Amino acid sequence: MVLVTVTLIGAFLLAFKSVLVEGSEVAILALATIRQLGKKNVLLGVGLGGLGSIGIFFVVHELLIASSMIPGLTSETSEVPVDIITGAIILYFSYRFLRGFVKYYFGGKSFRAKMEKMSTEVVEDRKKSAKAASSGNEMGTQQLEFSLANSLPVLSITLTEGFEASLVLGAASSLTAQAPLYVLLGAIVSLIVLIGVCAVSYDYLMRIPRWLLDLIAGVVLLSFGSYFLGSGLYIILTHGSV
Repeated sequence: MVLVTVTLIGAFLLAFKSVLVEGSEVAILALATIRQLGKKNVLLGVGLGGLGSIGIFFVVHELLIASSMIPGLTSETSEVPVDIITGAIILYFSYRFLRGFVKYYFGGKSFRAKMEKMSTEVVEDRKKSAKAASSGNEMGTQQLEFSLANSLPVLSITLTEGFEASLVLGAASSLTAQAPLYVLLGAIVSLIVLIGVCAVSYDYLMRIPRWLLDLIAGVVLLSFGSYFLGSGLYIILTHGSV
């Protein structure tokens, strides 16, 4: 009972932190580029990227569920592949978040400067492509017309961040039969928080210390990643070879 409770709490926290951290970057870049790219292009890019991320989530979830049905596994060892793969995925992203914490807190890197540079590059690259396609007409500060091509920069960013979050969510949702519900709940709560902050002020997203978000996410992922990986290894040691 205790193990199931820990797993479900872990599924919720992993989903919440992953969506919050990765989603905050998407939100920052979307809000920073909405005037130049146009609201419709940004919303289309975020929407398509979100759908793609959901697809990745389901693929990861189903692959991990299938891994528990490998021939030769017993009822006691069927969860070993899921535990070990999930633990490995979560520990990898824990390393990435903790590396970000070190970079921003000790390395003197500026998250604000990074986001401003990325948003400028996204807008300029898209405007250059649009200018070339329109036979050299000056774009100036004019918004780009609504099209799939002009939504691609935001789509690419959303898919990149969404892919990382989807790996963690897909892994966490495969741990127990109840885990998908807690993953969904964690993701929804995180999205509500993000939308609420964005509705109040874009600048609030930038004020939140990135090093703090990375530290909390890294510690949470490190704790549960170690727990799931350790659970899989423990079963191997107590039940012999898988």
